Formats: sequence, structure tokens, C-alpha cells
Amino acid sequence: MIKPVALSIAGFDSGNGAGVETDIKVYEIMGVHGVGVTTAITSQNTLGISHVFPIPSEVVKRQLEALLSDFEVKSAKLGMVYTKEQFNVVVELLADKIPLVTDPVIYAKDGTPLIKDIEDYKKVILPRTTVLTPNAVEASILSGVKVMGINDAEKACKELSRQYNIPYVIVKGGHMEGEYSIDVLYDGEKDQYFKIGYKRIVYNKNTHGTGSVFATAISAGLAKGKDVVFSFRSARELLQKAIYYGLNIGKGIGPVDPITPALVKSMKFEVIEEMHKFAYEVEQWKNFYKLIPEVQSNLAHSIDPDFVTGLEDIAVFRDRIVRNWDNKVKVGLPVVFGKPTHTARLLLSIMKFKKGARVLINIKFTDEAVRLLKEIGYEVIEVNRELEPNPQIEGKSMEWLVNHVYMTYGDVPNVIFDRGVKGKEAMIRLWTSSVEEILSALKYLSDRL
Repeated sequence: MIKPVALSIAGFDSGNGAGVETDIKVYEIMGVHGVGVTTAITSQNTLGISHVFPIPSEVVKRQLEALLSDFEVKSAKLGMVYTKEQFNVVVELLADKIPLVTDPVIYAKDGTPLIKDIEDYKKVILPRTTVLTPNAVEASILSGVKVMGINDAEKACKELSRQYNIPYVIVKGGHMEGEYSIDVLYDGEKDQYFKIGYKRIVYNKNTHGTGSVFATAISAGLAKGKDVVFSFRSARELLQKAIYYGLNIGKGIGPVDPITPALVKSMKFEVIEEMHKFAYEVEQWKNFYKLIPEVQSNLAHSIDPDFVTGLEDIAVFRDRIVRNWDNKVKVGLPVVFGKPTHTARLLLSIMKFKKGARVLINIKFTDEAVRLLKEIGYEVIEVNRELEPNPQIEGKSMEWLVNHVYMTYGDVPNVIFDRGVKGKEAMIRLWTSSVEEILSALKYLSDRL
């Protein structure tokens, strides 16, 4: 197998929130083989940087020479470069044909300076840059234009492009005011602007490493032969997800997590496969139709509960599990995520109390079915639906059901049933930790009813 190779030139973050190690991680996520040159070793954690040890420029040079003599580097990302000597080494050795995405990390989030001489940085690094990705504060320092809003960002982009002959400048909107974070890309050659806006994720303070992830993802796109605009869009999408899953670790500002979006995607694929297995199995069973209530059934299946953030991480069948006139069962494929069915809402509510809950189905109530579920070892709770205060409020019944059970019994057992009320059919709801377990329980029931 052959992958494109991309290069990160940056400091080492001992807290693994940014820097060369995070860049290589992002490259791999984006389908690129990442290699790295370390310019400094930082002593840092989520609370900030306590010490910076610059790597001698001769060592930086040897790292670069070793990599460039062996690998066909398709693009490079520049993060922390600390000294004038390091600036010169990078520009001297990095061939002009290799596009350079520069994340101008002038200050760390705690205010620690990460560039020793900004004026030399402007003279040496900026003219060699292909894509510059400052935030609003960095753009203000480098351009002399105070960036407070979109119009300021456009001016700063154009000024930086003109003054330092930078083909593309992106001013990120994270430090600007407004409900939406809007990034502005300026194409200096075509004199065009491109903008991408995302609703701010205000509840997650863990944003360490946003600049590293964004610039590296752009570099990855360029390494794969994509143009700057495409790479900009895909990088912004990855960054939004990385912020969404920002890690609440340490005592300060935790890092964004670019890995989790890929993990969640793979988990969802596994869920879909397991639900297809469920559909195939029950459609073959002779007596599964006996478990289908009048309102029909559906199965809800979540990804790993530790990664569930809402209904978007819970899958159901798009259409219900139905019993046909000839007692054949038909499962309403395809599998979809985020559909607000009763089963999905119920599973999400149960997961607040039971981390092991991953799969849930609603089946027809009979006293014999309840007895059989007890027989195979499940704890069973009966709920009186007449106690529900506002049954007419759409989407609240399942939340009430779970809260009522927990407040009454101090737990949420695997089986919750009710005998129905006017307008609501009697129902059994069974949750388990796996598709295999729920299939086993349902087979036991269907063979004996």
C-alpha cells in the first residue's frame, strides 16, 4: 500500500494536546503518512506551559535532511518554530515545490510566547508560506489590522496576502464575536473570498490544539492532491467534530479530539452490521410474529455508551418491524441514526442510569411473556401508565417512564411493562447490552409462546 507523505515541523507537547505528535495523529486520520521534525520540547499540561526547551537548529536541520532525503514529502505543516536560526533552516531545506501550511502559533493559550522574534518570522517564514492560518488575534498582530468581525478578517487576509505574497490566507473565526464561528479564506491569485460558518460549541471549553488540527488537516488535503478550497472545507469539518468531542481531562483546558469522530464512524458501521444480523435472524424465525404488538415493533441500538451524545448516536430501523397477513415478519430496513422513535428515546433515557444499556425492543405484552422473561433471570417492573402526568406531550412519555421507574425503585431493570391505558397499547420493553443477548431472549420467548 502507498500513502502520500506529509511533514509536520512543530514543537512537542508533553500533554499531547497539540504539536508534532498531534499533527502526525491528524495526518493518519486523514489517510496520510505523517512524519515529523521537532523544534522544541515543551513542559506543558492542560494548565499551560511551564518550560520551553528549543532544539538546536543543527538538530532541526539533521531531522529535516533525514526525512527529505528518503520520503517524497507532498506537503508540510509548520507549527511552533522558536528561533531565527530555525526559521532559516526550514526555508533553506524545504523545497519551493512543497506547499507549506503555516499555523502562526505566536502565543500559547496561556499566553506563553512560542515565537522568539516575530519580525524575523514575518520576513523569513511568511513569504515561504502557501497557506497561512492565523486566528483573529494572530492575524491582528501579523497584519496590523485589528480583527473584530468578518469585514476585518477579510481586510487582514488581503493585507497579509499582499504584503508577504502568500497565495492563500485563512483567518479563523474562533476569537471573533457572534453566535457562529466564521472562517474566511482569501485566494490571492483570484482575489476571491470563501467563508465557512459553524454554530459555536459553547458548552465545551476543551479547545487546546484547534490550530494544530486545522492546519494539519489542510496540509493532509494538499498531500492527497486536493485543492486549497476543498482542503479548507474538509479541515473545518474535522475540526468542528474534534471540538465537539473535546476531552474533559486534566485540570485546565483539555485538548480537542480528532480521533473520536473516526471511532464513532466505525462504531456506527458495526451497529448497522449488527442490526442487519438481527433483521436476518428474526425474519427466519417461525414464531417471532407472536411478539409483535398492534403498534408494531422497532429495535434501538446505540454505539458504545461512553460516546453517545444524543439520538444521533442511536440507530433504529427506518420503518417498523411488522407482522404480515401470513404471519411472516418483515423488518423495516434500512438502518438509520437520529430518528426520534419511542424505542430510541427510551434507550437514550435508560442510558442515563444504566451504562450497559445498548439495545432495546418493544414487544407485545402477555402475562406469559412476562413470566418467561422472569424465568430466564430478568428483573421485571410493572408501571401504571395512568400515573403519567402529561401523556399528550410528544417525546416526553419515554423519559417519564424511565424517571418514574428509577425514582420508585432506585434502578432501571431490563424489563419494564405496562398493561396499557386508553389510547395506549399494553407493552413490554426489553433492553440488553448486546444484540446477541436480545436475540437469545427473544428466541426463548418466541419458541414458547
